[in-house]
Amino acid sequence: MTIKKRLTSLFARWYTSDKRRAKLYRHAERQLARQNRQGQGDCYLRADDPYSYLLSQLIPRLCESYPLNLDPVIVTRLPDNCYPEQQLLADYALGDCQRLAAAYGLEPPIKRSAMSEKANLALCKAAQQPDPWSTIATIFKALWVTQEAIPGIHSHEIAELRKQLQDNNLLMAKRGHYLTAMIDYAGDKYWGLDRLHYLERRFNDGELLFPYPDQEMLAGPAGTGKGKSLSCYFSIRSPYSYILLPRLFALADHYKCQLDLKPLLPMVTRGLPVPSVKRFYILLDVKREANRYKIPFGYISDPLGKGVENALALHDYAKSMGKERAFLLAITKACWSEGIDLSNTKNLHSICRQLELDWPSCEQALQNDNWRSVVEENRQELYEYGLWGVPAMTVDSLVVWGQDRLWMVDRYLRAC
Repeated sequence: MTIKKRLTSLFARWYTSDKRRAKLYRHAERQLARQNRQGQGDCYLRADDPYSYLLSQLIPRLCESYPLNLDPVIVTRLPDNCYPEQQLLADYALGDCQRLAAAYGLEPPIKRSAMSEKANLALCKAAQQPDPWSTIATIFKALWVTQEAIPGIHSHEIAELRKQLQDNNLLMAKRGHYLTAMIDYAGDKYWGLDRLHYLERRFNDGELLFPYPDQEMLAGPAGTGKGKSLSCYFSIRSPYSYILLPRLFALADHYKCQLDLKPLLPMVTRGLPVPSVKRFYILLDVKREANRYKIPFGYISDPLGKGVENALALHDYAKSMGKERAFLLAITKACWSEGIDLSNTKNLHSICRQLELDWPSCEQALQNDNWRSVVEENRQELYEYGLWGVPAMTVDSLVVWGQDRLWMVDRYLRAC
């Protein structure tokens, strides 16, 4: 491992450490107390974001139940370099939010009206009111459900509101955000409904208002997925893929469905950039998710480049030996929690020896480029499903994206 890689690994271990996160919380809360702003946070919303609509339904109850006061910050766009496939995201998000709404007992979005520009102005005006959330909820509902008229804006207000929206966009970027439906509170970020339970835990050690829907994972009858084919598109370089795999294997075994694992090259090698603001958020988000599932994470050796290529070259051989799952668990754990450089042949030798894989055969596999056509086929398949990022899972007509959507697959297989 080069000195640069070694230093990067040590930085990642420090940056994602629980001790550092706890220190950030204490510092941020002391700052709020010194400013007499205890419980004060921001919530970034966007009119044409259905996740913002869902979150707006829950914010009033959240703030009523805890010593929390969230100011709405209305923005109008996502950073282009963080979302290279914004149309695909918009198309996927509607169906995803409809499933989320059903799980949380919320009113689902039906279809976005064409009045998002006017809605952003109306939301921005509402955000300036002393009690903004009821008006905000009404505007979102008109935009996503009833298709009713958006409250009018006086002509003399438009210029000032547009200026405020521009300032909000700049503020969002300055504070290191790239997502809307995002709560920023006292040293941490909480996205959408999916991360509300982490925010609640800062105020509540008991029963949560909004527990995450995966609480009943694997509670369905065993074997109900027999005969079903579950596909998972993943990347060795995706930390979300890493924390999904062990849970995915347990789910496939419980419901006895056929699991088809489909590797892809990392997004950056497919021409989809991952800017630093997005990478840093992902690291911290994965860490808290990994903690929840008791998966070690944080001592990282980025496998981008030769490391990923080596892993993909060995994948098919391990699969042919009946050790695909063990190989993927070992190789992803190596780079995401053990700081092992996958571009180093000696490290690969050690991993393969532990898995009792024949090393001469592994060396031969490392010289084989057949995996490139396979991952390209997988990439094309993923786009046919309307997705571009990993991990993604499909079973029958259900298509979901993200490790935090495994509970949707569970519920589908449970009902088969």
